[in-house]
Amino acid sequence: MDDTEPRLPDDDEPVAMTMNERTVWAYLLTVIVTSGVYLTLMLIRLVDEPVGQIAWVGPMLWTIGASVLGTVVVTAVLAIGRSIGSGQLGPSGRAPVAFTELDPVSDARDKDIDLVGDRALVGVLGAGFVGALVLAMIGADTFWIGNLLFVFGTIGAIVETTTKIRLYRRGF
Repeated sequence: MDDTEPRLPDDDEPVAMTMNERTVWAYLLTVIVTSGVYLTLMLIRLVDEPVGQIAWVGPMLWTIGASVLGTVVVTAVLAIGRSIGSGQLGPSGRAPVAFTELDPVSDARDKDIDLVGDRALVGVLGAGFVGALVLAMIGADTFWIGNLLFVFGTIGAIVETTTKIRLYRRGF
């Protein structure tokens, strides 16, 4: 085998983190932080204001946007950190070897892991939708319906990402 060819890991060797796995980690981190901030803000407002007067739509939209943007930023930071830490980027900022040789964009596991994670997410979201339907049927304020869906979306994202991370690290 020539030294310039990439070497595939043996069965017992750890597999390099793919870009997809890095994105899952970034998504988990940003969802926990942004949702935690939003839910704390709503709990503080619940103590001080009547439910009908709480402004929740704007903060929720900002939270969702921050989760998306945060995931992109954290993924980029993790990729850059990986490149610098592995020697892929030298002092000049140029990559001495092809980026995909040491840091795969995806591998054969990604599709199967995504499917299993998505199945876990669907179960949680289904429960949230049933809860929202019940709240709508009894005439609950939109604050409760929207926030129930938000909480179940957050729980679903955490279940999905932790399922995927477990599969990346421990296998099927």
